[in-house]
Amino acid sequence: MKRMILLISIFLALTLTAGAQTMIDFTSLPDTGTPQAIPENYAGLHWTGLDYVSCMMWDYVNGNIEWGDGFMIGPEAQVAFAGGPMCYAKHGGNTNENVCQASIAAGVGPNALTEFRPDYAVMAVGWKTDGKQFVTVDAYNNGVKIATQRFNLQVAAQKYKLVFPNSWGEVTQLVFHPSPGGAFVMYVLQLK
Repeated sequence: MKRMILLISIFLALTLTAGAQTMIDFTSLPDTGTPQAIPENYAGLHWTGLDYVSCMMWDYVNGNIEWGDGFMIGPEAQVAFAGGPMCYAKHGGNTNENVCQASIAAGVGPNALTEFRPDYAVMAVGWKTDGKQFVTVDAYNNGVKIATQRFNLQVAAQKYKLVFPNSWGEVTQLVFHPSPGGAFVMYVLQLK
């Protein structure tokens, strides 16, 4: 009888943890009014091309407001973003896709995730609000592209389900490509 109870307990524990979700936001990072790279292994992942900033602290440079509308209409005051200044001529940038893309990948080290299961992202446009902004998300598993999905971005943060056509399953990398000259703001990344 004790073995049966132990087996049932183990089964229930595994069932409960299998449905566990991880919400990644950027509020636990140090406040900053200057964009900073997301640290290595933040939430167990490797971040490339994504910076974070405390929106209310990010102000003006040479009389120009640095943030766009999408930075201010979402659920968090500290956000990640990609694209933007390096993709805009006013900052001497260009629309080179490799400069503007961003990646979230399996991390390195003892507490890193070796793979992850994306559920959704809460995102908005960065600067341009012409209604033509989008982000394309490619999912990879150990270097093999397994899915692509495109989302039309809004000024207000929206929840975008990361599913193609069903669950993408386990991935080792997500690559985000903002529309040419564009940018996106990420408030939350939810993992299953």
